[in-house]
Amino acid sequence: MGIAGAGQLGTMMILESRGLPIKFNVYSESQSDPAVSIADRSYSSNQYKEFVDESDIVTFEFEHINRKLLEYAEKEGKLRPSLKSVELKMQRHLEKEFLKSRNFPVGEFMVAHGGKKALELALPMEKFVIKRSEGGYDGKGQYYYYDMSTFPVDSEEIFVVEKFVEYDSEASIICARDINGSFYFYEPSFNLNKSGILIWNSSPINNNELRSQMIEISSRLLKELEYVGVMGIEFFLTKDGPLINEYAPRVHNTGHHTLMGSSYSQFEMHVRCVMGLPVFQPSTYVPSGIVNIIGLSLSDIQLNDILKLGNTRVYDYRKKEVRKKRKMGHVCLTADSNEELKERIENVLKIIYKSDMEQYI
Repeated sequence: MGIAGAGQLGTMMILESRGLPIKFNVYSESQSDPAVSIADRSYSSNQYKEFVDESDIVTFEFEHINRKLLEYAEKEGKLRPSLKSVELKMQRHLEKEFLKSRNFPVGEFMVAHGGKKALELALPMEKFVIKRSEGGYDGKGQYYYYDMSTFPVDSEEIFVVEKFVEYDSEASIICARDINGSFYFYEPSFNLNKSGILIWNSSPINNNELRSQMIEISSRLLKELEYVGVMGIEFFLTKDGPLINEYAPRVHNTGHHTLMGSSYSQFEMHVRCVMGLPVFQPSTYVPSGIVNIIGLSLSDIQLNDILKLGNTRVYDYRKKEVRKKRKMGHVCLTADSNEELKERIENVLKIIYKSDMEQYI
C-alpha cells in the first residue's frame, strides 16, 4: 500500500495496521516526516512514478499533494479514493458548488474572482466569512467580518464568500465505503473549534434526530462520489438541521477518538477499505474524545499529569519545529459517561494550556 504524505495521519495508518500482512510505501517531499522512519520504503518528490509503480494501491493522508502523482495513480487504476473526490477539495469553490448542485445542505455562499469583488459581495452582509478557494485549511486563508485587517484585497485569486452561519454547535461524522459500495460509520462527535482549528471533541452526541440526519447525508455523499475509503464530514448544527461545512476525503482529526473508543480505528478501517479487505460496522465501547496539542510540546510534568488521569493516551507527532497553530500531537481519553468525559477534557485542557490558550492558537 502506498501512502502519499508521511505526516501524523500516514503514521497512524501504518501503526494501526501493522498486524495486517501489508507493506507500506510512503511518498514524502521531506524525508524528515514522521512516517518515513516507520514505513517499509520511502520515496522522495522526484520518485512519484516509482512510488506508484511499486504500490498495489495508492491512497493519501492529505488532499494538497503532488497532482502529477494523483493523476498517474488514477491512470494506473490504483488511486483510492478517486481523483474526483480530491479534485473538488483542491479548490474550495468547486466543493461548495458540487454540494449545492447535488442538493446537499450547505450555507449561503457566493464565488468571487479577486479580493475587491469578494469585499463587494461580503460587505452588504451583516456577518460573513471570506475564504481562499485554494490552499486553506485549519483556519488558514479565512477572514472573518470582525477582523479583515489582513485580507488581501488586491489579490486576483478566487474566494468563497459565505454568510456567517449562526449555529448551535459543530459536529462531524467519520464514515466509510468499501469496494463493494457498503457504507459504515462511527458515532458522530461534537467538536469545539477555535480560529478554524479543532481544540477538542467528544463522541457520541446522544441526539438521535441529528445522528440520523448526519448518517443519511454522509451515506448519500459517499455514494454520489463513488467513494472508497474513510471520509470526515464536518457540520454546523443549526435550528433547521445540520449543514455541511466541508468534507475531507481521508482519515480526519475529528476521528482520532476511535483510537480508544471503538472496536477498531478509522485508520485501520481506511486501510481495509482501500485494500479491499473485509470491513465491519464498528462498535462504540465507551464515550471517547480528544484534546489537540497545538503550538507547544508537552513538558515531562505535563505528560505525567495527563497519564496520571487514567484512561488517557498521548500521541506525539514527532514534528521537529514547534510553531503557533501547528498540531504537535493529541490526547485520547475515555470515560463512563458523556458528563465525565467533558470533565476529563477540561482537566486535560488545563494541564496543556493552563489559562493561556490564545498564545498557542
